[in-house]
Amino acid sequence: MLHSRLFFMFILLVALFECSRCRKIDCRDRCCSFVENFPVKLKALRVSYAKIRDYYEANDELETALLDEDILHNIKSPFGCHAMKGILEFYLDNVLPKAIEDVKDANRFFKSPIDSIGNTLTELKRDIIHCRNYLSCRQPFKLDTVIHSYNKMKTNGLYKAMGELDLLFNYIEDYMVSKKRNH
Repeated sequence: MLHSRLFFMFILLVALFECSRCRKIDCRDRCCSFVENFPVKLKALRVSYAKIRDYYEANDELETALLDEDILHNIKSPFGCHAMKGILEFYLDNVLPKAIEDVKDANRFFKSPIDSIGNTLTELKRDIIHCRNYLSCRQPFKLDTVIHSYNKMKTNGLYKAMGELDLLFNYIEDYMVSKKRNH
């Protein structure tokens, strides 16, 4: 019993120490607010995706990854904002419109989560473009490999891309966390 109390007090002290190092960032511009408030948007993306995840993962019959480690490497690089913009454009222009068509008749209740994901990704893309200087964006990013793989997958590409949205959200989260500024 004494050991568990000591352990609990140790955990509490560690938590208090960590909390004392945390402080609220006082953002004075749109880009700082965008980065600092991104976790709220990420949570909304994940909630919407949770409503449709099982359908897309169940229909993804391909073993090949669409969003591989190269994408994450590009996102974490100095030209990450260009990589993010390219990937977001790919999902907004290619994947999500096909997902809406796919569920038009059979799964009408999926339209709302897909629309919600699309709206949030559109806002994210807009903010990344607006904040490219704040995000210290450097070089252009080419998405040709992903688009080529997607097109090669034909109809299954939709299920692969939609089935990997949670992975995309993780990549976006990694990128946004890397852009938080320590004040």
